[in-house]
Amino acid sequence: MIRLLQLTLAVTLFFAVGIVPDNLAATMKTSQEIPKFATVKIILLKAPGVDDEKSWWGIAYQFRIINQANDWQAWKQGKFKAESEERVGELIKEGAAKATLRSAANREFVFHIPLSPEIQERLRNQPKEQVKIKPQMTPEEIRILKEQEAKTQIFLFYPVINIYDAKLKKNILIPASRTWTFADYPQARFEMTVEINEDGSYKAKSSLPSNARPSN
Repeated sequence: MIRLLQLTLAVTLFFAVGIVPDNLAATMKTSQEIPKFATVKIILLKAPGVDDEKSWWGIAYQFRIINQANDWQAWKQGKFKAESEERVGELIKEGAAKATLRSAANREFVFHIPLSPEIQERLRNQPKEQVKIKPQMTPEEIRILKEQEAKTQIFLFYPVINIYDAKLKKNILIPASRTWTFADYPQARFEMTVEINEDGSYKAKSSLPSNARPSN
């Protein structure tokens, strides 16, 4: 009963004068779940020789993080152009995997990538709302915008997917770099699908952020 009265008083103080006691503020902060892992799933949906025992695929990847301010700088410097081989951002993890394709279970790779306490703290400090860019902005709005860009976190995924299709008798290399903003993917779960057509052409797609998916 005493605990309930304390909580009621704390909430009353918050709405009355905007004061949040330290212990309640800590509870509010920890209630916002920050992921300890990023999960990247890559699925091969189809390929002409997918049922051939000689067909296989492999992935080598790097998973990185960068703030929005540095991301803009890299973009201005042309580091995201298709011909650029430079990889931007801070490396979190790199790895590789390989599997034959005849088994349906092998047509999906799932990478669980640990996020360090320091990375988690960056995600926790990410701005909840962004200042909107306008043609005319006050000096104060520009200052806040720059502060937000320095705190806004973006994940970068650099995979090279190598598929040997035994029916086509050829290797297909797919560089499929992806940029995922944490604000759009707050659970740090990402998905890519790959399709190989009969002529050897391919499609690589990423999952949409939760706020952009059509409602059921």
